[in-house]
Amino acid sequence: MEELLAQLRSANPGVPDEVIWQFLQRRLHGENREYPASFRSLLDGKNRPDEPASMQPAPESFQLRSRCHCGKCKVVWDLDAHHLRVTRCYCPACRHHQASSFASYLATGSPENGMPQFTGDVTKLQHVCDVLGSVARLMCSRCFTKLAVVPDSGARAGEVLLCMGSVEDDSIPDEVALKWQTCHEDWDHASEPSWWRAKPATSMLLRRSQLLKGACSCGRCSFEAKLLPGEAQHCYCRLCRQMSGSVAQTWVPAEKVHFRWLRSETLRLVRTTGHGQRHLCTSCGTVMTIVYDSQPDCIWPAAGTFDDTQLAEASSKDLMWYRVIHICCAYMQPWYLLPDDRLPRLKYAG
Repeated sequence: MEELLAQLRSANPGVPDEVIWQFLQRRLHGENREYPASFRSLLDGKNRPDEPASMQPAPESFQLRSRCHCGKCKVVWDLDAHHLRVTRCYCPACRHHQASSFASYLATGSPENGMPQFTGDVTKLQHVCDVLGSVARLMCSRCFTKLAVVPDSGARAGEVLLCMGSVEDDSIPDEVALKWQTCHEDWDHASEPSWWRAKPATSMLLRRSQLLKGACSCGRCSFEAKLLPGEAQHCYCRLCRQMSGSVAQTWVPAEKVHFRWLRSETLRLVRTTGHGQRHLCTSCGTVMTIVYDSQPDCIWPAAGTFDDTQLAEASSKDLMWYRVIHICCAYMQPWYLLPDDRLPRLKYAG
């Protein structure tokens, strides 16, 4: 969304932001706002890695760029394409820290002391991954973009795992992106959250009548809200990907009158766009909500913060969702395939 706003501002100097925003809203709610249900990638139509005979060979090496949302933390890295592995970690520790369906890492095989240094002020959070054990999580100390994870011990001790959400899309060659769409490792897949593959119920539901709790990774910020049965929007915009470090963030709306903070000692509300703000924990960096200027009576918690135990109990009722969509697909990363779930795929916001 921010990319489109910037393009419109550049093409229309002197036009007030309010006028540009109104124009954008009309455009987003007009015709041709969806991709077909078969759409899975911006590289659709190009060859898949399972068709090597007609595919251009991948480069031996390439220059990868990563940056945070505020632009203070950046790195440029010359990498050997053959030594890279994309990994999805579904463990609760990684999911809750990135407030996403899974953590998405690029395992470089390189030690931290051999990695080019990020510019800017990078903070290290001592944390845990249920697969890797004790890890250091690297984040921008200003905007809390998730940058990398470095295991402290074991076979991968010192290896840099870049958070894929912070990698600049145009620094990945198409041939490499196509390979990564289907060639990846899954860690602790059994811990995948139920809402990631949710489908809307076909029967009438009593909307948002059930309380659900959520918390940041360190537990210093937590909330409860009437959320289920609810609506889930899987967002692939650049901002959601950067601040989570993963492929997307899923947002579930709640009326503010039915939302309350249980703990908020390290909570901060920060403006992240010209039309919205986000609550985050300044201790662990977990992004917890979106609050849109145009929706003063609504707050959107991140599904990645929800209590897993409560979700497991609720999912057995099979009536959790009345609407589930993918949004901002026009901005999605080229190295990821949308699930083949036939859900609506909106080009922009929903």
